[in-house]
Amino acid sequence: MSNSIVGALLFVGGYTLGRVSKTLDIARETRARWTPNPNIDDADIEAAIRAKTKIEAIKLYRQRTGAGLKEAKQAVEAIAQRINVRL
Repeated sequence: MSNSIVGALLFVGGYTLGRVSKTLDIARETRARWTPNPNIDDADIEAAIRAKTKIEAIKLYRQRTGAGLKEAKQAVEAIAQRINVRL
């Protein structure tokens, strides 16, 4: 292999590693922002569900519990079913 090809491969590899590292840093920061907030109660979440604002309800659930997106979505759907609201 010529030196230019090896240099190009090293450059691309370094660039990719840097992007992955930056993505992981962003993921860690985002995760840290979702700490539980006890000031949000079930009534706030249910009100968002009754208003049929599913995304807002998921956001409130995540803020209240610190749950991940998938878990919050499943919980909001379960609450909606329990209170007989179709989202």
